[in-house]
Amino acid sequence: MAEAKPIILAIQNDETDAPHLVGRWLEELGFEIRVLRAFAGETVPTQVPDYATALLPLGGHMNATEDHLHPWLAPERALLKDAIERDIPIFAICLGTQLLAVAGGGRVERAELGEVGIYSIHGLGVADSIFTFDSELPVAQWHEDQVTALPIGATLLASSELCVNQVYRLGTRSYGVQFHPEIDLEVVKWWEAEADNAFIDSGKSTIAPEFAAAEEDLIATWKPIIQRWGQSLLEK
Repeated sequence: MAEAKPIILAIQNDETDAPHLVGRWLEELGFEIRVLRAFAGETVPTQVPDYATALLPLGGHMNATEDHLHPWLAPERALLKDAIERDIPIFAICLGTQLLAVAGGGRVERAELGEVGIYSIHGLGVADSIFTFDSELPVAQWHEDQVTALPIGATLLASSELCVNQVYRLGTRSYGVQFHPEIDLEVVKWWEAEADNAFIDSGKSTIAPEFAAAEEDLIATWKPIIQRWGQSLLEK
């Protein structure tokens, strides 16, 4: 009998934001990505299931505390709080990183200026085994909210001109990133067709050309970092 693959539980908050590239990169290491479709009404547990090696809370167009419109957000924050308390690894993306911040005692607010398109983030020179950079790196952004107070005990690893809290570490193997390493050009085109508030308020008609020009560099930058995190789970 083949040995069971370690499972990463991905919480999908929006129909248009699946694990996509990040899921594929982790699957290449031998993980199973089990997707919980919270946006479609699948029940979000408030404690990390025994089968889950790690959590992957994903992005979405909603605010992290919009519980009256999206009732699964409260249990998702409880799930993340449980993972924080038990030091179960998390890789949180965009809305996911905002939910993680609130779950850990931080704060999320509307940004004065959102980010939609290709931007740069810069490392702060903090020693870390996964985010080992102290220069500028390209990222794909799509957000109007941002983390304005980090979760308790978090360490800031990277910032940008418009958003201070771009990457943070929490516990031993948990990370939050404000940007979207998981998307490709097809996802960008889908998001533009669906046109959420972040895109409308950006005043841009399209980011497809700038994304297409940067896509190769984005993959070359973020695939090794995502896989370094995945590899760290296999070594523990």
